[in-house]
Amino acid sequence: MMKLNLYIRFFILLAVLLQLGGITGLLKAQTFEEARKFAFNGEREKARSICRAILQEGFNSDVALLMGRTYAWDGKYDSARVVLQNVLAQRPGNTEAYDALSDVEFWSDNNEKAIEYCDAALKTEPGSHAFALKKARILYSSERFEEAVNVLEDFLRQHPGQTDFVRKLNEYRLDLLKNNIKIIYTFDFFDDDFNRDPWQLLAVSYGRNTKLGTVIGRVNYARRFEENGLQLELDAYPKISENNYGYLNYGFSDNALFPKNRYGAEWYHNFPHAFEGSLGIRLLDFRGSTVDIYTATLGKYIGNYWISLRSFVTPDSGGTSVSGFLSVRRYFSDSENYIGLRAGYGISPDDRRNPLETLDKLTLKTRSIRAEYNHIFNKIWTFNAAAVAGSEEREPGNYSGYYTFDVGISRLF
Repeated sequence: MMKLNLYIRFFILLAVLLQLGGITGLLKAQTFEEARKFAFNGEREKARSICRAILQEGFNSDVALLMGRTYAWDGKYDSARVVLQNVLAQRPGNTEAYDALSDVEFWSDNNEKAIEYCDAALKTEPGSHAFALKKARILYSSERFEEAVNVLEDFLRQHPGQTDFVRKLNEYRLDLLKNNIKIIYTFDFFDDDFNRDPWQLLAVSYGRNTKLGTVIGRVNYARRFEENGLQLELDAYPKISENNYGYLNYGFSDNALFPKNRYGAEWYHNFPHAFEGSLGIRLLDFRGSTVDIYTATLGKYIGNYWISLRSFVTPDSGGTSVSGFLSVRRYFSDSENYIGLRAGYGISPDDRRNPLETLDKLTLKTRSIRAEYNHIFNKIWTFNAAAVAGSEEREPGNYSGYYTFDVGISRLF
């Protein structure tokens, strides 16, 4: 009987101890959550006091990481290093500690050490999207553009279609090779006698990337209706912020094959979840009459695909003209290697092949489908080819099938 009582007391004591342990764990969790609230509300000294109290009872990596980050947020980098390096000593290979320490070194302008922590994390998690992108960004901020591009290209070869990587690669390549010379030749012919001679367009452009954005000068030479004409254009893509950039355009021609003056302005914004949108305007001066054209786009990356819809709206006293273009691109290793398909209805003022010499041309009905191929060779040569098949209203009620082929090559340097 005495032994039975001893067993009963033992199990009661064990149950009480287990319950107390659970309560203690719950209290710790509640206290840690309170520390997090203080930390993110800017009361970081209060958060650290709670963290110290918890750590006195035993090591907890989550608590130590929070404490180390609060030191970093306050610019107390030496204290942050002590706490975060202790996390690695207690928990070797902890990627959150590598992440926090890379931030500490980057914020304290010690980029080489920050890259070392990114490399250590990538050894632990070779396919880490976050650390590969962070390493590229740190290299880019150190003006080690070629290395930053290589990190992005290597990652995309193994994990194609990553939206953030495609965008950053497109941006970083411009800083690696700031100059771009491009030549595009376009050839149009028609399946009736409306115009016996094919249309031809040759565009030669030079672009340079600057700290303020990309600037492009272009000369367009056209031969249509047995006439020759020149147009001079200037494009600019100013950087506004991390997720915003603009488009500005001016073109001039003293030949009737082009508008006398053309102006363009557009604002682009990168939204969360891989969406991009824009709002803009085009103004065309047709030697005596001027037309305003409003445009908007909405696009989204879905895996390896980019899908976008652009519309043009042209108000007029005789009625409003609306054009629309749906584009789909399938990317391969990066942003310069893709195939694309575009279906369109109506006229685009951005289509240089179209002779927009009068306002009436904008209201003519057109249906088209365009296929294109783009590829980059040796990181400096880009080749592009496209074919278009469409039906175009040359005059009200008079349609003509047309076919367009264009080929372009550009050189980065």
